[in-house]
Amino acid sequence: MSFSFWFIVGVVVLVILGVWARKPSKAARQLQHPDETRPSIKAATPMGPSRAKQRGLRAPASKGWEVHKFGDNAPPGDWIQWKIGSGWFDVQGLFNRKEAAREFLRLAAQADVRGEPFGALLSPEPDNKHDTNAMQVVGILGPHEAPTSRVFLGYVPADVAAEVASFPEGMPIAVEMKKSRIGEVDVILNCAGLWPPAKQRREQGFEKAPSKPVTRVNEDALEKLDALVDRMNAMPALTIKQAAARQKTNRIDFIEDDEATIQRKLAELEADSSPSVLEDPGGIKQYDNDLAKQVAIVSEGLDGWERSGMTPAPYYSYRIAVILSKQKEVEREKAFLAAWCRHFTEVGIGQRYADLVERARKKGAYPSI
Repeated sequence: MSFSFWFIVGVVVLVILGVWARKPSKAARQLQHPDETRPSIKAATPMGPSRAKQRGLRAPASKGWEVHKFGDNAPPGDWIQWKIGSGWFDVQGLFNRKEAAREFLRLAAQADVRGEPFGALLSPEPDNKHDTNAMQVVGILGPHEAPTSRVFLGYVPADVAAEVASFPEGMPIAVEMKKSRIGEVDVILNCAGLWPPAKQRREQGFEKAPSKPVTRVNEDALEKLDALVDRMNAMPALTIKQAAARQKTNRIDFIEDDEATIQRKLAELEADSSPSVLEDPGGIKQYDNDLAKQVAIVSEGLDGWERSGMTPAPYYSYRIAVILSKQKEVEREKAFLAAWCRHFTEVGIGQRYADLVERARKKGAYPSI
């Protein structure tokens, strides 16, 4: 090999040895910096109170709580839960008598496991100086008709007691224990308020059955319906493209339209979206079975369809079909559905439009696919 090759190898070796010689050993580095220690490990910061605690909520039942879910302990008879919130409530004031509550709840849990009778009673306290609607919750061991022991546990929450006070005088009410949680500091008891089913409440005179809706159909309404059908049959049916073109023509262009045109289109849009016949404090549901009112609403919807291409809301047309069906107006219903489907089978979007088409097919007013 040539001299120049060995010369280059020698230079490389000398550079490597020089770099290695300048690098201090681990021991040397420690001697050079005797005060240096290993990198410190950041001490873990204790976690603050959980969000639940910050909101004042009680700890989960799984963390150190003695939990028992009670089986059926309602009084004999037919009962359902109150329609107050979910029907459940936490007994208030258990903390003030927690030792007695703890002892009773443990005995009640044991009775539940053994299949022995237990439960709770509601006892109104009209003389309570803080709240005349106050109701005590009294735990019992033994049958409801003849309990062997009673323990005053606490009160029904004030807002719930206020609603119960609005019940008719003499309304049968009861309570059922649902779940207890016993902790080192606190005691919690969930209960469900009970009352008889609606049928019994009505039979006993505590509640009136809701009045059945009255279907209002007269000759004048039927004549208006016939006129509406004639109008729809006389109107030219639009394709999807034609309907889109009509909507485009009437769409507001805030750049190209002048102020008068914008105001006119805004007024028309408002009229098309809010039929004037619905401007009533009683709302629209009261007119569900009023044929004349439904016909008027659909007629206004057709005005908007002809003016701006806004498809009428199908709900009112569906109500017309339902009213006619109830009145056994078979041919009129078929005629109305056929006229409606002629215009809105293709351009109407949504489930209610599809329902109308399906109803028309079932009635033989529109050909099946």
